[in-house]
Amino acid sequence: MLRRINFYSICFAFGVSVLLILAGSRYTDNVSYRPSTENRRNTRNFLKVEDEEDMYQSVPTNVYDGSPNIEKILEKTRAKIKQAFVKYNFSYSGVHKLEDLLMEAGGQPLRSIIISTWRSGTTFLGEVLDAMPGNFYHYEPLLKYEIIQIRGPPLADQALSTIKSMLRCNYDNLQDYFQYGKTHLYQFSHNTRLWDHCKYNKELCFDANFTERFCKLFPFQSMKVVRLRLRLVEELLEDKELKAKIILLIRDPRGVLQSRQHRDFCQPSPDCWEPQLLCADMISDYVAAARLLKQFPNKLMVLRYEELALQPNRTTHDLLKFLGLGPMPSINEFLHTHTNTYVDGVSSTFRISRAVPFRWREVLDFHFVENIQSACREAMALWGYQPAHNATHMTSKHFTVLQNYTIEV
Repeated sequence: MLRRINFYSICFAFGVSVLLILAGSRYTDNVSYRPSTENRRNTRNFLKVEDEEDMYQSVPTNVYDGSPNIEKILEKTRAKIKQAFVKYNFSYSGVHKLEDLLMEAGGQPLRSIIISTWRSGTTFLGEVLDAMPGNFYHYEPLLKYEIIQIRGPPLADQALSTIKSMLRCNYDNLQDYFQYGKTHLYQFSHNTRLWDHCKYNKELCFDANFTERFCKLFPFQSMKVVRLRLRLVEELLEDKELKAKIILLIRDPRGVLQSRQHRDFCQPSPDCWEPQLLCADMISDYVAAARLLKQFPNKLMVLRYEELALQPNRTTHDLLKFLGLGPMPSINEFLHTHTNTYVDGVSSTFRISRAVPFRWREVLDFHFVENIQSACREAMALWGYQPAHNATHMTSKHFTVLQNYTIEV
């Protein structure tokens, strides 16, 4: 009996020892940090680029687990940008050398702003410009306003102040911007060069000082805005320090509303789903374009999304020339991969480009199209979009949607 008790005691002690050894080993593993399968999956989720239809889904941030060497990040970025422009002809950009375009060196970057509305092709066009080496992408600086159109005071003053501050790489007074981004990480993730450094250390994205210093390293800045109407940007064009150029991107309202149909973010807001409001904004943008093209003929370019989709290489060439940018192999590569391959997903910019602009003809009910055309007759005429006469005409291969248009300057 005594032997049996001793045997069980030895077994119990051995078992406890093994458990203690395993626990110690696990603790050591955690200290050295070897990511588990779950951690790797979370990382992939953070790397996923979100679109605006997910804007009400809060994304929690990871616990900050160490201070990165910011000076090292900045130095590596400087070296990478310098290397990318070894063979670049700066005469295209009206300067002599890279430093002339760097805020950090006392220069001024080339700045461009895309003005449009939701589901009008801005994600694709924004990524075209972001394919440039040395580009800092200010993605939707007005996200915090959610699904509204800003057409005048008092929001216009606040919005323009934010835009000008960001284009100057001044983030000191943008606490609301950073606070909103903490639960909406796609505000930062579209800025690929910034996101490369803060996707694992989210606090870098929320650090105004780091963002400001990082921003000033880049010779090009691009921005896309879908919440501000064109007539409000005059003061941006007048700013001689910013020297910003603006691209107004227009899309057929039938295509816009077809694309918005199944986007959850759109339904609560009349600014997003009422054709009358969409097309009133298109008329307003036309009138503003006529006035601003007369005042600033070299600072505003008007582009229809359908032209970009049907002739991406030619249209992009014209766009780069307008912006004062030379030929860039990285943009050619982007266009080749993104206009000849289809990847599913509402946020995806991989599309067979010729098939995208007129998809509404195949999927929309004609009664819905009639309602849009009735509300948008004037806007469509101004921007060169032909109406469909009936359901048969709408799907006919003989129906030519686009016609030439002119803006009376």
